[in-house]
Amino acid sequence: MGIVHVELFEFKPLATQEEVQQVCDKMMSLKDRCIHPKTHMPYLKMAIGGADVCPEGLRGRISHVFVSEFDTPEDRKFYLEEDPAFREAVESIEGIVERRQVVEFSPGEF
Repeated sequence: MGIVHVELFEFKPLATQEEVQQVCDKMMSLKDRCIHPKTHMPYLKMAIGGADVCPEGLRGRISHVFVSEFDTPEDRKFYLEEDPAFREAVESIEGIVERRQVVEFSPGEF
C-alpha cells in the first residue's frame, strides 16, 4: 500500500497572486521533476493540487492543497531528505507561505 502525502498551505497576507501562482506551478511540476536516483524516472505515483473550494468555511487560513503519492517508504524518504527538486520547491516558498502543514497516510490503514 502506498503513502499519500498531503501539504496544506496558508499564504502570507501580502503574497501577490503572481507569487502564489509561482508556488503552485512549482509544486505541480514535482511529478515530472522528482526523478528516482536508481531508475532515473519520475517516481511520484500521483501529484495533484488546487485551491480550496469547500463551502463549509472550516479551512481557517489554509487556501491550497497539494497531494502526492509514493509507492514505498523509501521513495518518500528520498523525496523528503534528498530529492533536489523537492528541496528547491521547499526553499522557494520561504517568504511567501505563512504556514505549511503536512499529513500523510496509507489508504485503509487506521
